[in-house]
Amino acid sequence: MKHLTRAMACALALMPATTALAETTVRMLKTWDSRYPGSVVICDRFAELLTEASGGEIKVQTSGPETIPPLQQLEPTQNGLFQILCTYPGFHTGSATILTGLESIRPDAQAFRDSGAIDVVRETYDALGLHTVSVPLAHGYAIYLNRDLSDAGDLSGMQIRALPPQHPYITAIGGTPVVLPPPEMFSALERGVVDGAAFPLAGATGYGFTEVTSHYFGTNITSPHVILANKAFWDGLPQEVRDVFETQASILEDETPDTYRTLNNQEHARMAEAGMKRLTLSDSVAAKLDDAVVKGAWAFAETRDGETAVRLRAAVEAAGLLE
Repeated sequence: MKHLTRAMACALALMPATTALAETTVRMLKTWDSRYPGSVVICDRFAELLTEASGGEIKVQTSGPETIPPLQQLEPTQNGLFQILCTYPGFHTGSATILTGLESIRPDAQAFRDSGAIDVVRETYDALGLHTVSVPLAHGYAIYLNRDLSDAGDLSGMQIRALPPQHPYITAIGGTPVVLPPPEMFSALERGVVDGAAFPLAGATGYGFTEVTSHYFGTNITSPHVILANKAFWDGLPQEVRDVFETQASILEDETPDTYRTLNNQEHARMAEAGMKRLTLSDSVAAKLDDAVVKGAWAFAETRDGETAVRLRAAVEAAGLLE
């Protein structure tokens, strides 16, 4: 994979570079296909905003997980094969963990920008050869089950598929976290190999959760997405082009929380129609989960760059985003 992406990056480097706004073409890699609405309302929406704001002079060519699998997408962006990556930070925790902390904050775009937190995030990704263009704060995460809650009203005795940053959330309410690649998750649920999975609310029916699970409950987990640019590409853009990117990034960030409220409500309705039972955790279990999200998210965020994660938490806490 490493040799392949480097060779392709070198080939693409021979293509004519563009410096004028009228000639700017961008290759964007997306982590999801259209089954996940975030692929459309975040990635495709950003591409649309760029093209509209530039009068059609910034053109975005998109590729998805069929081109590069989600867990392998950071390196091709670092190497310049793709100039923009629209993704979820949980897919590259082998390189950066800092954004995991944001799973514990309120999805308030303006407060996040005013906090200066984005500058802290940029330090981490700059060191990886990537510029952080935007951090859209989506929300609405659920845990889907193929059975009801335990007698204790939690996940006791259950194996739950979750990304590594989310493991403390699962263990806090009695479950045993399991790591499974996305393609294996649904067959594992269908066969009863696992009892449930943590996954965004938006897109649940599109991915087929109504076919392999019967119950679900919501959480207070925020889903920070991130749009990254190859740093050499970003540094080489004329200032007026960067201005377009930054202005449209703010517009996207402002849209995202309300967009997800709508998407989540639509998903609840679809799942109810499909016969899914929406569960409510007891106050005590819900409190354990909320506490675990804050503690677990920041503990994981600190695993690669503790000092920077501490500064990021201080910034969002001072802005009231952890209340």
